[in-house]
Amino acid sequence: MRELVADVVRRRALVAMLARQDFAARYRSAVLGLAWTVALPLLQGVVLAIVFTRVVKVQTDEPYAAFVLVGIATWSYLNGSISTASTSVVDGGALATKLYFPRLYLPAVAPTSNLVGYAISLSIGVVVALVQTREVHPQLLLLPVAMALAYLLVLVVSSLMALLHVFFRDVRYVVTALLLVAFYGTPVIYPLELAGDLAPFVLANPATGVVQLTRWCVFGQADSLGAALAWTLGWTVVLLAVVLRSYGRHERTACDRL
Repeated sequence: MRELVADVVRRRALVAMLARQDFAARYRSAVLGLAWTVALPLLQGVVLAIVFTRVVKVQTDEPYAAFVLVGIATWSYLNGSISTASTSVVDGGALATKLYFPRLYLPAVAPTSNLVGYAISLSIGVVVALVQTREVHPQLLLLPVAMALAYLLVLVVSSLMALLHVFFRDVRYVVTALLLVAFYGTPVIYPLELAGDLAPFVLANPATGVVQLTRWCVFGQADSLGAALAWTLGWTVVLLAVVLRSYGRHERTACDRL
């Protein structure tokens, strides 16, 4: 495991190069290009804001439009990055079997290239929040910390799923199902206080800590932030240990299966 960590650190510049290539390839033939990464979460946020303020009226301490846009920006990054990266080792099999590099870099490509769209979407949510609340909180300076936590969480989850997907090709469908359940189990479109008896399960969801930390940075408050963060950090540390050990032991075997 030490050799794997040392190799990852030594060749870290490769992640940035692969991420730039992925970013350029993804939007090369799209007319609107990067705008799609912002337009889709924004459209989803607007639709949810209309539905949950006009049809099913959800009460929040913050203006609901800003509340849901900040949550959707974070969730879209988590969902999109995990969905793509969880099959990255198999998808990058042609490269992984020809050249040697730490295969941990493959699940890192999508989360890294998606950071640009995440930053833009989140910035729009922040602007809407500032316009609606007319308040600026000092915690806003810690927003990059919340983004870094989101990145780390996506990285460890995606890396584990990507390795499992090499041996069990059903993993991609399991990930899709889990993300669907996780969307409703994360306080993206509703405040945590509305979870009722399910609150302990929502708190245990690792995505909850990221969403709540992001909202705390923007609005200056978030329900049960300490407990949610404790769960997220715990999940991240445990999964990181599992990922490093798994890749250290099974990376070569995985390459033979590609």
